This record gives sequence, C-alpha cells and structure tokens, in this order.
Amino acid sequence: MRLWMVIAAAVIGLDQISKHLAVRWLPAHEPAQVLPFVNFDLAYNTGAAFSFLASSAGWQRWFFVALAVVVSAMIVRWLRRLSPEERWNGVALSLILGGALGNAIDRV
Repeated sequence: MRLWMVIAAAVIGLDQISKHLAVRWLPAHEPAQVLPFVNFDLAYNTGAAFSFLASSAGWQRWFFVALAVVVSAMIVRWLRRLSPEERWNGVALSLILGGALGNAIDRV
C-alpha cells in the first residue's frame, strides 16, 4: 500500500509543479511552439472534459471536488484489496488517484 501512495503523491507533486511552471512561463491563450507539431497553450477550464458545465453558476466546482474525493476513496479501498500479483493494476490505479487528487487540489 505504501508504494501505491508514493506513486500517487509523486503524480500529485509533478502535476502541481508542471502547472506552476506553466502559469509562470506561458502567457495565457498564446500558443508556445515546442516542436513543429506541438504547442503549449495556457488555458483554464472550470468545467469537466471539453468544458462540460463550464458556463454553470459555480456549483460544478464543488460537485467535481466531491466526485474526486469519493472516487479517490474508492480507489484507495480498491488498492488495499489488491493481491501482490496485481502490481500493474496498482500502478495504474495510483496514477489515476494522483491525477484525481491533483485536479481536486486545483479546483479548491
């Protein structure tokens, strides 16, 4: 279980560092070319995927935070039940857990 939490914490840390660097170095809504076929563009999404619910009155923020917390708790419970042979499932779930909690941190 400790390994899964370390992986999730590393994902959260890298997520927060990368977002801090993007905010610091990228001007908003101005593409920065990284490769001829890859641009970085700083934009904010208050909704879900593809800005779903982004134009709502603000309730969606707390809805998505609550959803992330509930799903994260379910993933932690799942991780506790994994057998030693299911290590790749543990890695995958840890990555998902780190991403979900990183998004919840951003929304708060």
